[in-house]
Amino acid sequence: MKSNQKRSKSLILITLFTIFLTLFNSCGGSSSNRVAKKQNTPSFLESNLTECDLRSRNRFLYSFLQDAYYWADEVPKGIDPSRFNSEDELLQKLKNKKDRFSFILDLDLYAQTFESQTSEDFGILSDLDEENNYRVVYVSPNSPASKAGIKRSDRYEVLKGLSEDNKSVQLRIYPKDSPARVVTLYRKSFLKKEVGYEKIFTINGKKVGYFVLNSFVGERIDRDLDQLFADFKREGIDDLIVDLRYNGGGNIDISAHLATLISGQKSFSHIFQHHQFNRKYSKYNDNSYFDRYSPYALDMKRVFFITTENTASASESIISALRARENGMSVIIIGSKTYGKPYSMLPIKFCNKVLFPIMMKNFNADYDEDYDDGFSPTCEALDDKDHNFGDIKERSLNESLYYIEFGYCQ
Repeated sequence: MKSNQKRSKSLILITLFTIFLTLFNSCGGSSSNRVAKKQNTPSFLESNLTECDLRSRNRFLYSFLQDAYYWADEVPKGIDPSRFNSEDELLQKLKNKKDRFSFILDLDLYAQTFESQTSEDFGILSDLDEENNYRVVYVSPNSPASKAGIKRSDRYEVLKGLSEDNKSVQLRIYPKDSPARVVTLYRKSFLKKEVGYEKIFTINGKKVGYFVLNSFVGERIDRDLDQLFADFKREGIDDLIVDLRYNGGGNIDISAHLATLISGQKSFSHIFQHHQFNRKYSKYNDNSYFDRYSPYALDMKRVFFITTENTASASESIISALRARENGMSVIIIGSKTYGKPYSMLPIKFCNKVLFPIMMKNFNADYDEDYDDGFSPTCEALDDKDHNFGDIKERSLNESLYYIEFGYCQ
């Protein structure tokens, strides 16, 4: 396949899904509703802005960061916010040097990404391979790309870029094991499904459950996880592999629910994480918890997580929480080092914008882990983009299955 030298720039952002995943992985967004559920809602969760011109928005942002931001005490003093041309420019100026995460979204994009059960795009996440050709690395379940039979490891070139109405794109697909074909994708609304690629392997008579969880954002994730774990429980799996390689985070409450499904009764009602605000708002320091009970919980003694540098935030929270001594879990990490985000955000809506600032630092029940630098893998393995999820030849999955069979890394 020849590299297309005149690629449409829009294909790098072929879907809203791609935009979201790129943004989310770079910031490792993570939030929870637990603070908003308190009877005494913190005043900083409401902006109360009456004027929405740029100067007013910038003044609000500056004031907020000096007040409720996790590093509020270190925000530069004496800045004139009115001299900045956008909130983003001001945020970049004021962010702490440790802060790789805080960001601002337009309200419409926020609503579509975080509050909608559907997505309207093509459903492809892609990168460039060593020969500078487009390669599919993730296909969203239920999406037009998925229904067209496009899968991870396929290469493609753009025959016709995005149409004038942004509703369609024509690609020539180069599957690894079959002839090339031309596909026209039409942007359509589809039900989001972050849980996918479920499979059960049999290794030396043991059943091994496997699935991909692409994010902790969405209203359906808990029920999809419950259904999947009910299947795993019925099948009597002996080991579990959770693929978090592109999971940039999301809602910690969902992460705690998944942790409960994995660890089961021995962790019911345990502290999932401690969450600490800045000194001014330390009275709001709080804990999140494992569920009190779940009929679908597996009571696993160990769990395998497949990770990459894109594994962040709520994905790291579940690793940290399960490793706490009181849970009696063995957590085995396969792949590469995670991103490193032991912090949480809360969405702050102001005018037509939503600010995601770092507001809390997270610790597990033991208070003994600080994963600013990420979690290192137990066994290193390549993110093998030339094989699909669930393919036993894919290196990270293969490494996990090898460890299950022999008890050590390859």
